[in-house]
Formats: sequence, C-alpha cells, structure tokens
Amino acid sequence: MFLKSLIVLFSWAFILEIITLFYYISSPAKPFEFYLNLFLLIFTSIFLIYFVIKEKKNLELLKKKREEEKDKNK
Repeated sequence: MFLKSLIVLFSWAFILEIITLFYYISSPAKPFEFYLNLFLLIFTSIFLIYFVIKEKKNLELLKKKREEEKDKNK
C-alpha cells in the first residue's frame, strides 16, 4: 500500500516537471532551474520505474500466494 502512494506522488511530480520543462524550453534563456529540472526529471523517472516494477512484483507474489491457498483448500 505504501508503494502505491509513492507511485501517485512521483507520477504527479513527473507530470509537473514535464510541464515545467516545456516552459523552460520555450523561454530563450536557460536559467539554473532548467538544468535542475532536467536532473529532477531523470531522478523522478528512475524512481518511478523502480517503484512500478517493485509493485508489480509484489502483486505477482500476492497472486501466486492466493493461487497456492486455493489449491490447498481443494
């Protein structure tokens, strides 16, 4: 359950960073915040991918345990 909340949080951060990146790309000057945004975009995407993969593995394990319990109950 904790990972799902982190996935939501990082998804919103990713969306907002993309919007900010489009703003900085459209401006003629590239301030320090542009490069900071690039770093944060990479950081957020790496952790978002990691959390999604980890949650997917947890769901597969949970599904496997449920199937084993069904087999034992038969």
